[in-house]
Amino acid sequence: MTSVNWNTGALPEAYAPLVSPKAVGSGTTSSSAAPAQPADTLRLSPAAVRELALAGRIALNEQAGNISSELAAQLNGQTSEIQDQIVADEQNNGGTLTSSEAQSIQQLQTQESQRIYSAAHDGAAAPTDPDVTKAGIRQDVQAGRIATSETAGNLSSDQANQLYAQSAMIQQQIVTDEQANGGSLSSADAQAINQAQNQFSQQIYETAHSASTPASA
Repeated sequence: MTSVNWNTGALPEAYAPLVSPKAVGSGTTSSSAAPAQPADTLRLSPAAVRELALAGRIALNEQAGNISSELAAQLNGQTSEIQDQIVADEQNNGGTLTSSEAQSIQQLQTQESQRIYSAAHDGAAAPTDPDVTKAGIRQDVQAGRIATSETAGNLSSDQANQLYAQSAMIQQQIVTDEQANGGSLSSADAQAINQAQNQFSQQIYETAHSASTPASA
């Protein structure tokens, strides 16, 4: 897995996760309550998008056996510290990051991205100009939604593993299509992958909202 260059134009404009656990006593959420558009195409700040992508890359590398569970926990702890800093900065600034705060957070996230790459590649330095596509970043973001939903208690480990397996199938299709087209997705392939990721996004949402009992109960 490549590192992410946060200055690249490949970053999606807007992805959003399932960010809050189910309310106590909320009951089963029907599928009609799901968002009209895929949950990871709702608007979210660039800093939050990067947090999801970082969490997703850690999860996918752990799933692939590139990093141990102990190292994954350490990296997740570092990512959580950045998230805590984002929350604290936003609370001190009326709900948004100042320009200097956003720059500082981006620097921290870039450093964390490099640590993840190094951990997954036997200490190798991350490339300075990685080839990152929107489809690839969306894979990371969706994996981040799975990871954060599992941490929040909205997904069981079995459910999370099933979703990771489906994510891997989409990733394999991306690789196959790129290999058949000289290293990039054709317009038709990109459209098909986007549709598959939209459907998968909806599945993550519905699976994470299907339990009738909150994790804290």
